[in-house]
Amino acid sequence: MGKQIAKYKEIEHDILSQIQDGKLQTGDQILTESELCSRYQVSRMTARKALDLLSSKGILVRTPGKGTFVNSVQITKTANRTRSFSNDMRSIGKVPGSILVSYQVLHGSEVPEAAEALDIGPEELVHCIERIRTGDGVKMALSYTYLPCSLFPSFDLRMLEGSLYDYISGQYEIDLTDGSRTISALLPTPHQKQMLEIGDEPLLKISHPGYLKDGRRFEYSATYYIGSRFSYRYERPE
Repeated sequence: MGKQIAKYKEIEHDILSQIQDGKLQTGDQILTESELCSRYQVSRMTARKALDLLSSKGILVRTPGKGTFVNSVQITKTANRTRSFSNDMRSIGKVPGSILVSYQVLHGSEVPEAAEALDIGPEELVHCIERIRTGDGVKMALSYTYLPCSLFPSFDLRMLEGSLYDYISGQYEIDLTDGSRTISALLPTPHQKQMLEIGDEPLLKISHPGYLKDGRRFEYSATYYIGSRFSYRYERPE
């Protein structure tokens, strides 16, 4: 028989699953310690440990006298500056992660939105990367990244384990001052629901090209953030 999971981990996993499934939304109240004790047949200390762990990761917020609630992910972006998902997560004390869903090389004609954003022709080749993005192991977004093969003739998939921006900045000088981006809200496709393990809750799509210092476009990305786990706020520099 396999090792039995600790009760506090079972509670933590169940609450996380409910958040990922959309059964618990930002601002929803979690069961009290007493209610968790009754449901899982555990001591108050065990229930508290599960809630404390989720609170320490920023997934829950505990308000004295009111209860424990699902926290939102507050990301602050400066209006005229581009920042990667990994740095967004680090800025709020979370560990960024990636799960590779697919990688393929396609012609520009097969990904017209990306080809237009990258300013490449229909016959030019593009690296197409689909990843699930996580913060402290919680699924936050589904990202699609497109890189022109003319700039990156060889491609090491191991670089996707970390920050793509960090990898590229090791080869090229990136212009981080261009903050132009498109933001829209939309419902997920069946594929996106499956990958993110959500229901029919809105996604926040943020898309933008990335530029090198010499003006060339090295990347186009479109990231679909789970609406209940992410809020986007512009903060203009003083």
